[in-house]
Amino acid sequence: MRWTKVKQFFPITVIICISLVFRFIYLNRIPAALSGDELHYILTAKSVWLTGHDISGTWNLFSALFFRYPPGEGQAELPYFLHLPFSGPFPFSLFLAKLPFALLSVGIVILLYKIASKLFGKTIGIATGLIAAVNPWLVVMGRTGYESTPATFFYLLAIWVLLSTHSWGILWSLIPFSLAFYSYIGTKLIFIPFVILAIFLTKYKQKNLNMKPYVALGLLCMAITIGFFILLKTSPGESRITEIMLPSSQTVANQVNEMRRASVQSPLLPFLINKYTAYIQIISSKLLRIFSPTYLFLEGDQFFLPAKQSFFYYIDFLFLIWGTLWFFSKKPQVFLILTGFIFIGTFPHLFHTTMGDFSAHIALMFPFMIMLIGAGIAQLHRRPILAGITVIFYILSIASFSMIYFFQYPLTGSSDFPMRILFKYVSLAKQSQIPITIYSTRSEDALTKYLFYTNEFTKESIKEISHIEKGLPFTFHRIHFTDCNSDVTRDNAPSGILIYDQICAMRIDGQTVKISGLVDGGQKYTILNDSVCSGYKLNTYPAGIRISDFRIEQLSQENFCKTFISR
Repeated sequence: MRWTKVKQFFPITVIICISLVFRFIYLNRIPAALSGDELHYILTAKSVWLTGHDISGTWNLFSALFFRYPPGEGQAELPYFLHLPFSGPFPFSLFLAKLPFALLSVGIVILLYKIASKLFGKTIGIATGLIAAVNPWLVVMGRTGYESTPATFFYLLAIWVLLSTHSWGILWSLIPFSLAFYSYIGTKLIFIPFVILAIFLTKYKQKNLNMKPYVALGLLCMAITIGFFILLKTSPGESRITEIMLPSSQTVANQVNEMRRASVQSPLLPFLINKYTAYIQIISSKLLRIFSPTYLFLEGDQFFLPAKQSFFYYIDFLFLIWGTLWFFSKKPQVFLILTGFIFIGTFPHLFHTTMGDFSAHIALMFPFMIMLIGAGIAQLHRRPILAGITVIFYILSIASFSMIYFFQYPLTGSSDFPMRILFKYVSLAKQSQIPITIYSTRSEDALTKYLFYTNEFTKESIKEISHIEKGLPFTFHRIHFTDCNSDVTRDNAPSGILIYDQICAMRIDGQTVKISGLVDGGQKYTILNDSVCSGYKLNTYPAGIRISDFRIEQLSQENFCKTFISR
């Protein structure tokens, strides 16, 4: 009996352990910085914890339930709640900022294992869980604060609840469906199609169903969607509905104008090149790009993923084909449903005005592709030699991904890391009571990151921040943030330490040190009148950086200067 229980829980235990390792190892250091989109949620959650409202004093968490957003933050609603118990009562840290999403990412793996096991059997479930545990896309996104992770988790949780309940009990799935709807503004577009496909999937598994509860669930989800659009249309401020690309969108009109300017004039031109033909061309181009093997298995999206790493491993391609063919031949109904999930998973990007790659928009297609891959791998369970070769290939692929992500990506991946270095320097410089002036193209973004990395976001500072006028220079805690100014010279420069972004193209004579790119040594920030690192022997560019160095807030002044400040 005891061995039976061990055997029963061993696969899921292994899957969870692998998931935890890939999502939590060095989580306080990699990624090495947070983006502005991630920080908006964290600072607003902290402000709500300290004061009951956002920084502006005009928004609270109750407002989020009615799709009202803090000024200038037209993002999702649920992430504020997710960050509240972690970043609210505790000091800011990279680990706590990413902790709720890392936990949800592990939850995604567990749900994929459970759903695949329930639908297709234990073998496919185990294969699906193992692939999900080490999938590059799920690992990378689970270590960030982007909204696609909670959206994916709650959509999958809703499917699991549907599969695990009967009759009117299926209405419990409305809770995770609602949370999924609040998780990510990008996936609101596919809410109703997803619910319908989830009901079809349940009907496949449970056969003779009383359809009344499912109709009720569909109507309730429809009401949520209609309520969202009504509230969004009537809300003050800018609406993100304009980001939905229709034939009448300006994006399409620009495409038509560009194509007509590049064409020889002809009476047929309006019939051949118009907003409808351009719209079809844009949608088709996006769709072909999304399903391109080059994009899925070679290039990926370099905004989120490390260079040289795509959404899947190369070997996944073979098992994706095998799994697809297996479902098509053995379970055609499920094949149609799974491909339906994958297809509607592309809608947030197909119908968004963004023309380039943005993989967060297609996040919901990846879990169902992983199920297809899992089904392909499961066909090896009676082919031991082929299974052994496959294991070797996966070990090599995982080792390559680990090398890229954990040992190269910290140096190459985060464009915001130089700003984290900057504010470690500023926190040290402040101790000498010398005035500090920062010239930047993004002063408000710089202040956001300063507040996070220095942990100077308090109830008192919130009052001070709320009085800062957007677009104007401001001073906060003796640090003057201002726009780039090429007219500043040595003679008319303010006293104290001057720091300017390299984008500013400013040149001020004097002794300087710099914050450089970690790989190419390219100058990111110039520091004039340095009082922090001038007493140490500095390198000409960063070199010999170790993973432990990415805990820069804990570095001594000497180690920090020698590692990250260059002469």
